[in-house]
Amino acid sequence: MNIHIKHISALVVSFALLQQTAFAQKDTLKQETIDIISKYQPKLRDAAKLNLTASLPAIDTTRPRLGYQVPALNLYFMYQPVPIRPLALGKDTSSLNLQNNYIKVGYGNYQTPLIQAGFGTGRNDKYNLGVFFNYTSSKGDIEHQDVSTLNVLGSGTYFSPLLEFNGSIGYNRNQLHYYGYDHTLYQFDKSDINQAFNEVIAKVGAKNRPQNDWAFQFNPQAEFIIFGDSYKRMENTFVLKAPIRKQLFEDIWIKAEGIADLSTFKEDNNESVNNNVAAIHPAVEITKPGFVLHAGANPTWTNGKFYLLPDIVNESHLIRKKLILSSGWISYIDKNNYRNLANKNPFIGSYNSGILNTRVEEKYTGIKGTLGSHLSYNTKFAAVTWYNLPLFANDSIDGKTFYTRNEEELRAFQVHAEVGYIQEEKFQARVSVDWYNFTKQTTEVKPWHMLPFQANLYAQYSFGKNFHLNANLYTLNGSYYRIHATNDFGKTKSVQDLNAGATYNIGKHFNLWATANNIFSSKYQRWYGYPSYGFNVVGGVTVKF
Repeated sequence: MNIHIKHISALVVSFALLQQTAFAQKDTLKQETIDIISKYQPKLRDAAKLNLTASLPAIDTTRPRLGYQVPALNLYFMYQPVPIRPLALGKDTSSLNLQNNYIKVGYGNYQTPLIQAGFGTGRNDKYNLGVFFNYTSSKGDIEHQDVSTLNVLGSGTYFSPLLEFNGSIGYNRNQLHYYGYDHTLYQFDKSDINQAFNEVIAKVGAKNRPQNDWAFQFNPQAEFIIFGDSYKRMENTFVLKAPIRKQLFEDIWIKAEGIADLSTFKEDNNESVNNNVAAIHPAVEITKPGFVLHAGANPTWTNGKFYLLPDIVNESHLIRKKLILSSGWISYIDKNNYRNLANKNPFIGSYNSGILNTRVEEKYTGIKGTLGSHLSYNTKFAAVTWYNLPLFANDSIDGKTFYTRNEEELRAFQVHAEVGYIQEEKFQARVSVDWYNFTKQTTEVKPWHMLPFQANLYAQYSFGKNFHLNANLYTLNGSYYRIHATNDFGKTKSVQDLNAGATYNIGKHFNLWATANNIFSSKYQRWYGYPSYGFNVVGGVTVKF
């Protein structure tokens, strides 16, 4: 502001000087005096301030009307498009190249012929049919150490749009002799110690073919078995299973299974003996990433009693697929009918009509998983209890047959370990170990003929596509047997049993094979008094077409 006033004052003074100069030119003799009364001090008027208040404009709620005009374009093409049609799939000719039939023949020491054959219809959208035949026999170094096996099986499956029906009928004959007596004290004719088990098995079943995972899944099955031997023992068994499964949610299923296992045993003209088991198995299954739970119960009726058996299994991934914690509490019934006991010990001499079925209870935990892309492992630590377990003891007359002794309660601590390695189809190996530490017995002195330890090492290697080798090494610990004469007990020897096999393909339709069993030639007695065969070799040729 002061600077501005100074400029104005300077202009006024300059203007006065110019006037003085002009008057001087007219009259140089006259002198005038200019008196400055006061300084010029201009002032600005106070500005008026405006107070503004901002506000949004009113919302326009009217709907605009928009009109579009699309000009018509007339396009003319010189070509005509080909109409779209689905591309027809080529005919599946893979079934024409399948080898659905084979014949396998061979021969070995111990006068061992082997004949196998299998014939099938191959892939078919409507049905599948197949027939299997097997026969082998051997004659050992010990008198009457002769065995033979005959198996015939026919099976088929029919596919309808909604259901799948399957059925089979088979005949099995296993012939052996009671050669486990002291040959220096006893002499028997072959007909007196001959035993032949014959059975006819017929099965029929059906299951639905759901179109999606959320539908009901059911698979009823019926099985009828006629089982007999050379001593006029006959047993008829009918088994009916009706499982059903339904998915409730993406990771939750409910399932149930009804089981009826009915057996009737008759020997000569004696009264028939019934052995029946009925059970219902309801359960809920939850499957999530890294977590699996199967929770159920098994209401079971057998031996005139009712049992509510637990059925709980859980798997939790501590490290995804590499470290899995597996645990469970399960219980089930082992049926001790004549057929099942003869399959365990074919040298059984009689069937006790008062025998009870075995209730087995397991509480276990363990870890399993994979290491890398080739190695897998599985461990299990369990407390096992058997209630009413039949144990096999040699008879007190000549020892050549076995009878059963009931153990009311047998407890054991079990350790199971398994490690496997696989490298595609070229090499694979697996080792497994089972060890039982029997801790408590109620009725018997020892667990007669129960194996406390067994291990198995298996390996297979392929040289290219034509030459394959495999080997099995078994290690079995000895088991206790009962001595009637002294009311004492003994123990069989441990054994290592090595088996090996080889296969060489000659073209597409032929191969040569050979199998060597018990290479160490250790005559192990799985059942006391019955040594196994020594070193034996079987070889032959297989034709595939």
